[in-house]
Amino acid sequence: MILWDGARRVLKGNLHVHTTLSDGKRTPDEVRALYRSHGYDFLAITDHRRVTTETAMVDGLLSIRGIEFDFNLTGQVIHIVGIGVPEEVAQTVTYGSAPQRAIDEINRLGGVPVLAHPAWSLNTPDVICALRDISISEIYNTVSGLPWNADRADSSGILDICAAMGHAKNLVASDDAHFYNGDACQSWTMVASEENTEEAIKAALRRGDFYATRGPEFKRIEFDGHTVSVDCSAVRTVWFPSELPWGSGRVFTGENLTHVEYPISELNRRFVRVVLEDENGKRAWSNPIVLDK
Repeated sequence: MILWDGARRVLKGNLHVHTTLSDGKRTPDEVRALYRSHGYDFLAITDHRRVTTETAMVDGLLSIRGIEFDFNLTGQVIHIVGIGVPEEVAQTVTYGSAPQRAIDEINRLGGVPVLAHPAWSLNTPDVICALRDISISEIYNTVSGLPWNADRADSSGILDICAAMGHAKNLVASDDAHFYNGDACQSWTMVASEENTEEAIKAALRRGDFYATRGPEFKRIEFDGHTVSVDCSAVRTVWFPSELPWGSGRVFTGENLTHVEYPISELNRRFVRVVLEDENGKRAWSNPIVLDK
């Protein structure tokens, strides 16, 4: 089974960014121009608690309407990003609403909900696993790391715990840019889509046809039920996180690795995913392969 085929048309995008229409430091036009100049094909503008821009193709960059909802819980917060939602969503979800209400309304109105920066938010596994009808989470959020925040940009640990509990999420990498002093154009999601339209991007997100990266590229991922085969750009390390706590046989290192095969252990029961790391320490993350369907 081919899980990822990079020979198709693949689009580069960012699904979480802020502008001067909420608490960002650059205008929507400035943000679009910046991402366009860095080779992005699409960009979701997700200002806080309101849909501030409409979807439009602007000088070759698809700008997608979006929103970010925030909720305070005891000891943690939950932020839910909505991709491709109408302005109506901001009226149906209030500060008194529960996070599940935001997810339900985003879905009802044709959008795609994404759990934002769970590590930064100090989300617990029980809280994440209780959320229904949300299949995507940010595994990496640029502005959640140094120097803008304490170093909680990478949510791999908490999301692996959730996957081990039977609640695997597909994974995106986003900037969540606010300051535009190094927090933009650092993380992105590669989406397989023949069309660069809002509906096509949302369809690809719903079917899990994407991966998260800060640089390395997946060329092909296959799984025959016994072995995961990976072709990628040249990297120095490839590893296969799963519900197994030990790492023997799951980490491959070398110079300019471009092909790795990982035989699934009889101990693997829940999931396995693939991480690439290049010589500069930049990573790419595949979506989890769920083994106990």
